[in-house]
Amino acid sequence: MQVPFQERKTFAARIGGGLAVLMLAGGLAGVASPALAQTAPAPAATPAPSAANIALGKELLSVNGESKSFDSLIRGIIEQAAASFVQANPDLIRELRDVANALVPQYESRRSEIDDILARAYAVNFTEAELKEMIVFYKTPTGKKLVEKRQALLDQGMRGIQAWGGQFAKEMEVKVREEMKKRGYTI
Repeated sequence: MQVPFQERKTFAARIGGGLAVLMLAGGLAGVASPALAQTAPAPAATPAPSAANIALGKELLSVNGESKSFDSLIRGIIEQAAASFVQANPDLIRELRDVANALVPQYESRRSEIDDILARAYAVNFTEAELKEMIVFYKTPTGKKLVEKRQALLDQGMRGIQAWGGQFAKEMEVKVREEMKKRGYTI
């Protein structure tokens, strides 16, 4: 069965865009690029954090809203794995999507592993006292407001950066032309 091009394009764009967001949010370049993962230096051995620090790390992830940022990660990785077969098998897009949708519920239980990884990172990098201070902050009205407005702030910032980047690029095109003209080239 031939799948309409627009449907293939939409599915691929949704998967690609979703994974890009996840990579940005979670720093998961190794997930999307095995080549990068193979060439990255091995992380230095870190001392095992205490169970108390890990528990504080998990509490921090909950109160600062960071854990929610990864709620769609399992689905995104599964969909990306299925989408990786679309280019070679474009007629199977619907079946690949169905397979991905069927796999998601089977692996959603692994979501807690992500929190474990993040909690361990906090536990290794912050003392018990520091973790407690951060938790206290995120429980304040200001901390709660930060969590509530975080996505809007990021969106607003990204729009501003994109606008600035476009303007800066135009300025640099003019400067490159000027510099090339000084060297005798007209571009």
